[in-house]
Amino acid sequence: MTIRYHIIANLHSGSGKGRKIALDVHRILDKQAIPFTFYQTEYRKHTITLIQTIARQLKQDERILIIGGDGTLHEAVTGLIQANLKIPVAYLPAGTGNDFARSIGMSSHYKTVLKAILKADHPTLIECFIYRDEEKDVKGIGLNSLGMGFDGKIIQILNDKHTKKTILSAVGLEKLIYLKSISSAFKDRKTFDISVTVDGETYTDSDILIVGAMNHPYFGGGIKIDPESQSNNHELAVMMIKNMAFPELVKLLTKVLTTGSHIHSEHFRRISGKEIAIQVMATAPTQVDGESLAEDDYHFNFELASFLLWQ
Repeated sequence: MTIRYHIIANLHSGSGKGRKIALDVHRILDKQAIPFTFYQTEYRKHTITLIQTIARQLKQDERILIIGGDGTLHEAVTGLIQANLKIPVAYLPAGTGNDFARSIGMSSHYKTVLKAILKADHPTLIECFIYRDEEKDVKGIGLNSLGMGFDGKIIQILNDKHTKKTILSAVGLEKLIYLKSISSAFKDRKTFDISVTVDGETYTDSDILIVGAMNHPYFGGGIKIDPESQSNNHELAVMMIKNMAFPELVKLLTKVLTTGSHIHSEHFRRISGKEIAIQVMATAPTQVDGESLAEDDYHFNFELASFLLWQ
């Protein structure tokens, strides 16, 4: 049976990487006489609309392929889960960080990934998470992580420095993009108190720099902030980092980038489980999968969810 592909491509992802990969996929499929239709994302959250429209009309001999970064895949999975559509998608990573692809062991060579996709005969179940704050009527999904505090501030700075981000990512310096923003974020940091409940047990702490839910080890384009997390391990982890002086932060980052021994630091705490709630006692910059949410004093509940991936 010949499969037709509906390809949703973010041509602007990865500072032009998305365009390059999309054009090459076009050429490869043409050469192999594989039918396809291209759809180009044109604005934020456009992928949600596109995938819901395509998925509702999808035939048995058709599949959906996403080309873009973590944000594009995030929107695709959001669209499917929001509409309660149990339809598998294929994914070619073409972003700046590609932390999701890294977490599931996907090859960094898109042609290798495409070759596997074209041969795939059954999809894999991939875990993600749903977060919600009922009082503020905020709900969404996460593939990688949701962070509040210092982490959210870094994402704000990255989004404000898009030109510089584009230049550095174009030459493959994704980690440097993230690390260069840390100093700026640290100068303007605000700490807060938290209440965290994991599988029925509540923990409180103060003077917190970052608190977040992790679905796998990475953020910031390959920075292994939580080496004990694994993709598809049927749990989430709460990561907490307490405030510290800048020299201590530099030492901690060195450990993050080398030995991973930062997890033994007095400033770092990790608690894992299946049912998680995180409440911050002050407004805090917040990000999910590298996209900023409105700054607020959130009280999030988290639960595991899943989607199907051709790979």
